[in-house]
Amino acid sequence: MSLRFLGQPLLVASCGASLAIGLPFLDAALATSSLALLKGLNLAAFATNVVAVSVPGRLDGVQDAEMRRGNFDGGTKSGEGQSLLNDAEEKHPYMLNRSRTLINPSGWAFAIWAPIYLGEAAFIAGQLFASDAANMTLLPSITAPFVAANLFQSLWCASFRPTFGEGWKKWVSAANLGGTAYSLSLVHSATATVTDPTVLSLLLLPLTMHFGWTSAATLVNLNGSLASDQSASTTSLVALGHFSAFVATALGVSITLLQTSPAYGLTLAWALAACSDGMRKRIPSQNSAEEVILSKAATVQRNLCKAGSVICAIAASYIAIFG
Repeated sequence: MSLRFLGQPLLVASCGASLAIGLPFLDAALATSSLALLKGLNLAAFATNVVAVSVPGRLDGVQDAEMRRGNFDGGTKSGEGQSLLNDAEEKHPYMLNRSRTLINPSGWAFAIWAPIYLGEAAFIAGQLFASDAANMTLLPSITAPFVAANLFQSLWCASFRPTFGEGWKKWVSAANLGGTAYSLSLVHSATATVTDPTVLSLLLLPLTMHFGWTSAATLVNLNGSLASDQSASTTSLVALGHFSAFVATALGVSITLLQTSPAYGLTLAWALAACSDGMRKRIPSQNSAEEVILSKAATVQRNLCKAGSVICAIAASYIAIFG
């Protein structure tokens, strides 16, 4: 499969905007649809996401290649101070942007995708064999946002590419990832009253992890988009980085407490811990004057993310024990 037909930034942006505008109407239309249609749409959307994620050429392809070679730090320095990347990889836009951003999780954090996709695959399989009574309690309310989340993530795969690196185009990927997180928040809200342990493990846990991870990933993407603008001031990079750490912590604590969702808080704790570790392993900026400021800000950022991770974990533990 090729995403070339989606290689036009205006087309991808238009698809994302149309999906955002059309989501309420899709939700209303599917609320009274047959279970067979709902099951089919969920399966088709998830399959589209899986295929889109597998298409090479995204900006994070360098990091993915490094992880496949066993470097879970995603291209940072070795213990001997030697680069683990070749010359072409070091000059790749994604790697250059990583040296400027203050929100950059270590590679090991991305291992979370395995339980997310395996869990959602179990949900897709489970809905096909569950009783009509069980499906009727969930599918009419979650299918529209679940489909939208998978389509938004597919559009993110199409937009997180070098052809989207300039001007307004560099923000399209962040918008699509934000759409993914928002759609999953609707799924999360719709399943907030679920108490059945089987449904919780097959549905709520992987979808909540997906919601939490894309919440954090949207902030990572925003910071990366700003870092890709070589005219962006160091002050703006630092401000957005620190602000993002506060936002991630606030989201982790508030959603955990308000929606009694320890899995969301633990996912944000995981993401923030990875971002803290990422600042310890960051690649210095090639701009020496810029690096003087960024290196100091990175130390602050590391502590902000570490504190945020601990706070989110405490909130999640409280809800898990007393909630």
